Amino acid sequence: MTDKAESALQTIVGTPISSIGRSLTLGLLLLVAVLSYVDRQIFTLFQDDIKAELGLSDGELGLLTGLSFALFYALAAFPVARYSDRGDRRLVVAVSVIVWSAATAFCGLAANFWQMMLARIGLAAGESGAGPASYSLLVDIFPPERRVTVISSMLAANSVGLAGGLALAGWLSLYFTWREVFLIVGLPGIGIGLLTWLLVIEPRREGTATIKPPEQHSVRDVIRTMAANISLRWVALALMTVPVTGFALIIWGASFFQRVHGMDKSETGFWLGGAMLGGLVVGNMLAGWLGDRYGTANPRFNGWLAGAGLLLSFPIALLFALGPNPYVALVCFMAVKFLMTLFLGPLIALSYAQVPVSMRAITQAVINMLIGLAGTGIGGTLAGVLSQAFGPTYGDMSLRPALACMAVFLLVGGVAAFMAGHTAKPLPEQVA
Repeated sequence: MTDKAESALQTIVGTPISSIGRSLTLGLLLLVAVLSYVDRQIFTLFQDDIKAELGLSDGELGLLTGLSFALFYALAAFPVARYSDRGDRRLVVAVSVIVWSAATAFCGLAANFWQMMLARIGLAAGESGAGPASYSLLVDIFPPERRVTVISSMLAANSVGLAGGLALAGWLSLYFTWREVFLIVGLPGIGIGLLTWLLVIEPRREGTATIKPPEQHSVRDVIRTMAANISLRWVALALMTVPVTGFALIIWGASFFQRVHGMDKSETGFWLGGAMLGGLVVGNMLAGWLGDRYGTANPRFNGWLAGAGLLLSFPIALLFALGPNPYVALVCFMAVKFLMTLFLGPLIALSYAQVPVSMRAITQAVINMLIGLAGTGIGGTLAGVLSQAFGPTYGDMSLRPALACMAVFLLVGGVAAFMAGHTAKPLPEQVA
């Protein structure tokens, strides 16, 4: 760590942070990031079973996996993030984990569409708080020259959760019903929430005798700041388009391989989870390395890196949806996820470089809102609606044309990412 970076961290936290404390905090927050996506992915693997038992249509499944989750995720995120920019972020993360873990367990008790929707709303409300608080805390305790790597590590942990959730659910499906799996996975998360409260470092809490509380900003202030910046407007467009494709593939990927390619749940969990793990984790870590190496002194590089990955992913996404066999589809899925993943960490870092430090958590909440509403809300719901619309013509193959249509959003996102980098104007104090 440079003397300048160390001095900046001392100013923020008021007291020194040990390398052990920093590493332990990162490790626990990575575990939280993994857990948040494990809980989501279990639903996607069992959604056909849930559909049959609760008597749902693909459109209703899309609402459960998409709009209901995304809407309440966005609504809960802002008040929690506003507190996170000033208050105890360790408490925010701990309570969030406990809430979403209890909601996951309640999914296993739902007897109809409305009860399942309430459980999904609880899951969304809990998960909305952990991300912004975690990112805000981590960028306080790590220096700027490691920022993209830390952010990408958190995104990689989400990827491990996505892949691990599928693999775990696939294995558990051999021995337990979907209801039992939700209970088995949900309840231990309450203990992880308690560990987070006990062990994670909160610099503001440790240094309360010496630090001045950060300036408080409203959600309106942050949105106004972002709207006035042309680069951040391009970032917003990328965040409103790319997740539409990305979450459609994630939410409907398991059903795609089961319906179109005839895989059972355990095969789907193993192979799709492995492809997702390889693509997302390698992509996130490569994005972090490239962003720190070339984007720290020139944050515009992060936008160019994101755009290149997105444009390259478009033809491969089409081949995934329309390819002749599951082997081609799996390779394409892994390649698409690898290339798409080059966009998020760099664009988050590019956004942070253009807003004041005191706006970080709410900025992250805005980013999460755009991703959630576009990806889980529009992407998951629209893919289900398109599949239902194509059903009379394509039958069980209806997810092929539906997911092929969703790939078009990658082109828009790629152009937006390039323009975000081209027009970026980083604040001098945000560049190491």
